[in-house]
Amino acid sequence: MATWANLSLQDSASPLMEQLTFFHDHALLILIMIT
Repeated sequence: MATWANLSLQDSASPLMEQLTFFHDHALLILIMIT
């Protein structure tokens, strides 16, 4: 997960992309916790 965030931040340092990856990581975490 950390690697994905680091790669995205390196590709584009735009705040939108940062929020998107943040939300994506949280969504995955919630999904993993539920299943």
